Amino acid sequence: MATIDEETNIAGEAGPAVPRVTLRDPVRESEERANQARLKRLTEAFTIFDQEANNTIPSTELGTVVRSLGLVPTEGELQDVLSEMSDDSNPESIHLDRFLSVMNVLLKDRRYQGEPESKILRAFQVLDPDNNGFISEEELRNYLCKEGEPFNDEEFQDFMTIALDDESGGVCTYKEFIQNLVVEDND
Repeated sequence: MATIDEETNIAGEAGPAVPRVTLRDPVRESEERANQARLKRLTEAFTIFDQEANNTIPSTELGTVVRSLGLVPTEGELQDVLSEMSDDSNPESIHLDRFLSVMNVLLKDRRYQGEPESKILRAFQVLDPDNNGFISEEELRNYLCKEGEPFNDEEFQDFMTIALDDESGGVCTYKEFIQNLVVEDND
């Protein structure tokens, strides 16, 4: 039987205690550092749009905040994200805690990431069967306003303001456009 002066060893018997060793878990530590970096990045982006400094942003700013983080969800996907973040008691605002919770998962899972430059270039080359290196405004209008998730007139005009190369007679020189379009991943 163990006395008060004796310690219990690993086997549960009286005798000298065996020191416990705590092993580091480098994978867990790395994941925790990545999580902290994501939360910091998300908080910084959110704070820029929190004009009243009350830990909320207008729900209408969500797309801008999400895209400022380099994510490129469709409008439908953005509405899904908004639904996850919305608070029924105040649907016009998004609170920082909800934003961090949802967005941290999206960043961790690498959802809505932009495409690499090489993939975008291949897509433009498919649309340019003559391999001219450019696409006309008319061709872009047909592709962007009639296919997939079509642009409305305002979205198309905003796109064209960025896409058209004034020096090339009003065409989209897509290699130059892609260089300005691609967002570098900071993670």
